[in-house]
Parts: sequence; structure tokens; C-alpha cells
Amino acid sequence: MTGGSDGRAVLAWGANHCGQLGDGTRGERPSPVTLRGTGDDVVAVAAGSHHTLALTRHGTVLAWGANHYGQLGDGTREDRHRPVAVRGLTGVTALAAGGGHSVALLRDGTVRTWGANDWGQTGDGTRHDHHVPVPVPGLHGVVAIAAGGGHNLALLDDGTVRTWGSNNRGQLGDGSKDERRTPVAVRDLGDVTAISGGGYFSVALLRDGTVRAWGTNHWCQLGDGTNEERPTPVPVRAVDGVTSLRAGWHHTLAVLEDGTLRAWGNNHCGQLGLGPDHDPTGPVAVPGVRHVERVTAGYRHNLAVVAPQGPGGPRQCLVWGLTPDDRPPATSGPVPLDLTGGHPARRVHSLAAGWAHTVALVGPLDQGDL
Repeated sequence: MTGGSDGRAVLAWGANHCGQLGDGTRGERPSPVTLRGTGDDVVAVAAGSHHTLALTRHGTVLAWGANHYGQLGDGTREDRHRPVAVRGLTGVTALAAGGGHSVALLRDGTVRTWGANDWGQTGDGTRHDHHVPVPVPGLHGVVAIAAGGGHNLALLDDGTVRTWGSNNRGQLGDGSKDERRTPVAVRDLGDVTAISGGGYFSVALLRDGTVRAWGTNHWCQLGDGTNEERPTPVPVRAVDGVTSLRAGWHHTLAVLEDGTLRAWGNNHCGQLGLGPDHDPTGPVAVPGVRHVERVTAGYRHNLAVVAPQGPGGPRQCLVWGLTPDDRPPATSGPVPLDLTGGHPARRVHSLAAGWAHTVALVGPLDQGDL
């Protein structure tokens, strides 16, 4: 994918057996490669387990990778090794990708979904897969979306949250473990400003800077100091002043006001940045990570973009966790990964991590960054 008119480019690396890197091959890439083959200007990227989505500045969507459930939205079930257009989708402002399904937020505050639907992931009341986008009925005023392994979340403009799909671990937060084929309200949550979906759990950031979590808790991914499942939200302990958060498959990352990073959940592959021999039951500081601007969490790996450490210095991307071919972590903590060519006038605009692949949108600084 060549850079857009403003010099942006999409980079991808990691596992590629379904074509999720979009470079026309199925070969693993241990370092970032630039995607080529389209002139559309990309403004954001999202990664599912084995597929990738890209939002263009025109409000349309490109997709590539695994397509067994129709998660690419091109009307087929054929894997695509290069980007294809999602059919009949315009006016999109945000994207989310789950285990085998995709979600789009439209400019009018409504939501479209497509792909796997065995647990009601598409939210239209059915249980058959959709190979092209369908509307989620009765869902309006949405300002943010998130996707988990088999469930979805929508943040409304009144600060409440709706969820639908798989609920076998209580990840929908409605007090039950019944799958929901249409959206339901999360109980006892408060005024929410951000949401994220993990494999079988969900997290929400409240306006006061605290975090709530619900769903499975086998790896202490709810951060409440226990490993008990919670079908309704509980407070994440000992963490406040949070400005953004992102859930991985069994863990969560939270950026604090001071630019440091907290993490909790499964650490068997070093996801918390402590090395796999540590097994905390609640949030911990990720060592050596400061001045965080952006984070993303995958199945067993994470990335963080940090601000320049000196005048004129480049932004830096840090990565930690498991490598794409399931080798043990090479280090107990984050290590640098160069995505900007060491150029201080470039930044990472969007990051997304899947099961074992990563996608980044890089380009010149926005006017507000100057």
C-alpha cells in the first residue's frame, strides 16, 4: 500500500498464513514491510485475530487476510492477500475487528457489522454469518466501538454502553451468561469515556479516570485482585488517572496522565513487561515505559509509542511479549522497534495488533503536533 498524498504509509509484520499482512504473500515477516497496491489514503487501521481493516479518508474501508466467516465484507469467503474494498460501506469514522468479525461506526452514529455470527456478533438478531455489512438495529448515538473475541461494545453519547454477542464468561456485563443477538445495556457502570474488548472480558474507562472490568478473570485480567468471573462491572484496583486503555486477549494496558503505563492480566508470555516468571494479581507499572502517546494490545504482544526523549529526537515504538512464531520473549521488558526511520518529523498515527500480526499507519506529524 503506497503512501497517500500526505506521505502516509501502512506497515505490517508478523504471522501471515492467511494474508493478514496484505503484501500479496503468505510468508511471515519478522520486520515491518510497506504495503503496496492501492492509492487510497488510510487514516486508521484495526486488526482481528487473522484479518486487518483500514479506514480511508473517504469513509470507505479496505480489508485483507482471513475470510472464512466473511469478515472481510467483500461478499465472499475467500482469503485475500491484498486489500479489497468492503462492499456497500461509506461514511465510516471508526473500525473494530474481533476474532472473526468486523465492526464499523458510521458518521450518523449507527453501526454496521459483518463476519462470524455464531454467538450473535453481528447484533441483528440472527445467528448466520454475514459476508457484507449489516446494520445493528436500534443502536443510535454511538460515539465509539470495540470488539472482543466474540462480542462487541458500543459507547453511546450519554456515557452508557451497549454490548452483544458471546457471553459465556459474563463479558457483556448484563448480569447473565446468556448470549445476546441484539444489544443490551451494561449494568452498574457509570459515565464512560472509552471502551475495549478482550478475548472473553471487557473494560471501560470512566470520566473520573478509573476503570471498570467484567467477564472472565482466570488470569486476573479484571484487575480486582481475584480470579473470579464477574458478569457485571467491578473496579480495577489501585489504578486511576487513566487517559486511555486497550485490552488484549487476556490482559489490559492503561495509559496514565503522567505518561506511564499500567498492565494487568496474563503474563505468561511477558505481556506485562515483567518477564514470564512474574504473575501479579493486579495492575503493575510496565518498567522503562514513559511519555506514552499510544498503545495497542494483541493476543500475547503489545506496542507503545512514546514521545521524543529530547529536542528534535524521534518518537519511538516499543514492543514486548511473544514473537509471531511462538518463541519465548527475547527480553523481559519492552525493546525499541523503528517505525519512523528515525525521522523526528514522522509519527505513528494508528496501531493495531492481532493474534500474531501487527499493523501501523505512519506519516508526517499533524499540524497540532508541530
